[in-house]
Amino acid sequence: MKLTYAFILLIVLSLPSFAQKGKKEIVMPAMPKNETTGLISYSGREEAAATTKSVLYDRALAWANGFYKNPAEVIREKDPEKGKIVIKGRYRIANEPDKKGVVTQAGNVMYTLTVEFKDNAWRYEITNMNWQQTSAFPIERWMDTASPSFTPNYPYYLTQTDEELRKVESSLKKAMKAEANAKGDDW
Repeated sequence: MKLTYAFILLIVLSLPSFAQKGKKEIVMPAMPKNETTGLISYSGREEAAATTKSVLYDRALAWANGFYKNPAEVIREKDPEKGKIVIKGRYRIANEPDKKGVVTQAGNVMYTLTVEFKDNAWRYEITNMNWQQTSAFPIERWMDTASPSFTPNYPYYLTQTDEELRKVESSLKKAMKAEANAKGDDW
């Protein structure tokens, strides 16, 4: 009997632990939300003293043509009369690197950027972020940790989304503050 207990104790102590490793803490990025809809939304209103609506429109259009690889595909609405540009952009997200450091693609996220202008001011809003799947998959679902479809990659996707959309936001703001290009000599 003592031999049996000793044998069992030896096996238990010599085998690696089968206990589940500690789960990685889920950290969701702080993302701005629309107060009315509760959906993720990046927005802002900027003053542009002594600048006409048409100049602001031209700056934003020039920015879009330089920022996006295929502007003809992403610029969906250009209306200088209304002072409005609508862009349907997208960016690629990746899964976290595996144990060997290999990164795999997780798909594309689409978003809508609307920029509106009036004399001396302009505003923008980035909304409708959807993970491209066979059906619409709003990225707000990535925040639902209680969902049966939740995966540990979702917070990583949200972090990438926040970083990408803040780049769009920053680049647009920088371009809108740029002074008009000086015209060369007329010779």
